[in-house]
Amino acid sequence: MRKERINQLNDKDFNFSGKYVLYCMENAQREDYNHALEFAIQIANQYTKPVVVAFFITDKYKYSNQRYYRFMLEGIIKTKNQIQKRGINFVIKKDDFVNGCLSLSKDAFCIVFDKSYLKTQRNWRYKVAEKSDVKIFEVETDVIVPIEVVSKDMVPYAYIYRKKLENLFFEFLYDYQKLEPKIKTEIDLESLNFEEPQNYLDILNIDKSISTVEKYYKGGFDEAENRLKDFIERKLSYYKEFRSDPSKDYQSNLSPYLHFGQISSQKIMVEILKHYDFQDENIQSFYNEAVVWRELARNFCYYNSFYNYYEGIPEWAKKTLEEHLSDKREYIYDIDILENAKTHDIYWNAAQKELLITGKMHNYMRMYWAKKLIEWTDHPQKAFDIACYLNDKYELDGRDPNGYAGISWCFGTHDRPWTERKIFGKIRYMNDKGLERKFDIHKYVKKWITTL
Repeated sequence: MRKERINQLNDKDFNFSGKYVLYCMENAQREDYNHALEFAIQIANQYTKPVVVAFFITDKYKYSNQRYYRFMLEGIIKTKNQIQKRGINFVIKKDDFVNGCLSLSKDAFCIVFDKSYLKTQRNWRYKVAEKSDVKIFEVETDVIVPIEVVSKDMVPYAYIYRKKLENLFFEFLYDYQKLEPKIKTEIDLESLNFEEPQNYLDILNIDKSISTVEKYYKGGFDEAENRLKDFIERKLSYYKEFRSDPSKDYQSNLSPYLHFGQISSQKIMVEILKHYDFQDENIQSFYNEAVVWRELARNFCYYNSFYNYYEGIPEWAKKTLEEHLSDKREYIYDIDILENAKTHDIYWNAAQKELLITGKMHNYMRMYWAKKLIEWTDHPQKAFDIACYLNDKYELDGRDPNGYAGISWCFGTHDRPWTERKIFGKIRYMNDKGLERKFDIHKYVKKWITTL
């Protein structure tokens, strides 16, 4: 494993009386292509210890609801079974991440984390590193090329990030080796052992009013792999032509699985390149979305602590938007109208209904959706906050760097100034005429407007 993936979070020593190497799983909820898991096995083999993987479920997380908890639990139950088949201990506890890690750390030889890029999760790791008495490692397994290898600061544009990745992508793409645990001693630790997601949901005090979406997206590495197989066999050869068309089904729909770490972007690219040449125009188009923009989003969140706030957009974007605050808005909508898809715009309503019903909005419509919020609120800060609220509450892949970077892009991040116009200033503009010109948008509307 490349050493660039590994970072030590504190200056503590190994606890040589510790019974096990503890991997506190959080961001990478999978057995396959999980560098953090393999690093835990590597340390355990070196010091003849067994591995314990721990996963903590809390109902105190912002926007905790049964929609994304069910999806996550469907996945983690399968991941637990896969990891246990390798002779590795796996415990599930109802606890917050910090308390859970510290509780199990008392008997740990050392602790391994998977890396996260968001403030809350990073703070969890730092708190454990500060309070624990054992050595703690963090392993980067959510991206193909570690963020700090690509850049030590925020990269302003995707074309620059793509250029920086050029000589690094293949250097890191095949950096993965699955290890056999030498010590498979079973450790007697208290754990929740339900085999059905509903049993976990029953003991969690979370929002049960938001519908679950297993009809459209069922969690788990196996579901992710099936979608990947279907994408490679049926969709990928048309990806460049149709990926942006909301009336057609040519997206991979892997973002919920990537968000919960049920599949790795590394594995996705490795599998794709078994079937296609890297220079194929469809592969280049997918690489741009799944690697360049995805890893740029992590760069953005890692280096910009205001990634989920209006204050985090570029200064030129704030300036131009605020110069047009007094421009007349034809429509101003409150959150209830927006959340329930009751605006005058049938295209926007269809996108919002797709989100309410399935837990995922078509990527192209996400841009239109967020742009319209700028037009329908009295301040762009309110528009930004509403976009984050609806995204994080309903999207299976919400609360994710991709979502925050995508919303911020609609407000000028990673973009350039365009021709000035009312309300938007120099922010890139999108309207319904563009949808009508490019796509059979009424086909998309009919699919979702009649469903709810």
